[in-house]
Amino acid sequence: MREQQPIAADGSAKLQIREYKESLIINAAADLFYERGFQRTTLDDVAAVLGVTKPFIYTYFKSKHNVLERLVDKVYEDLDVTVRGFQKLEERDPVRRFEHFVSRFIRWNLELRTFTGILLEEEKNLSAQKIADIRSKQHTFDKLLADLVRDGMRAGAFVVDDAAIASLAISGMVRWTHRWYVPNGRLSADDLCDELTRTALHMVGWTSESREAHQDADSRRPAGRRT
Repeated sequence: MREQQPIAADGSAKLQIREYKESLIINAAADLFYERGFQRTTLDDVAAVLGVTKPFIYTYFKSKHNVLERLVDKVYEDLDVTVRGFQKLEERDPVRRFEHFVSRFIRWNLELRTFTGILLEEEKNLSAQKIADIRSKQHTFDKLLADLVRDGMRAGAFVVDDAAIASLAISGMVRWTHRWYVPNGRLSADDLCDELTRTALHMVGWTSESREAHQDADSRRPAGRRT
């Protein structure tokens, strides 16, 4: 039997600790940026919330702008995880795929409403390079949503004049939930997710009549050929 080799000290524990501390700083800064605005928040304020000194923050971030840009990166890293998870979905029905994607997008925005709110409000404080980066990532997302609308149109389930415009309207509706959603308000996160998903379906022309027609067409297809 081959002798087991000791695990190499690759610094993974140190990396995890560093990432944890960076997350603490980002989360504390996010709350302050959201409540006060980026310009009215200082790194001294962030340090005070965490009970550390400003030099501690400088150990992990070069500046307040660096904290903001890392926060933006986190938003899009999480969005990329959401998109990749959707792309592995086995469901082929275009309506159900659209529902699943929009529902997950809404949930993601609700879970990260502080972060997505900052992204919308504080883009003016980002570098031109970072803005170009997020525009590229947003374009990829918008294209995916527009393609889902087109799939529904080809299946005869959705009726819209312009799939790209419809997808942008849906995206805009969802992104601004941070301005008015109250976690302990009239609607729970689940209720709001269901309501906005239904609204998105109405925005692409999905009606009770089209639902019945789509279900009838789907039931007539051979089992191995259903979309």
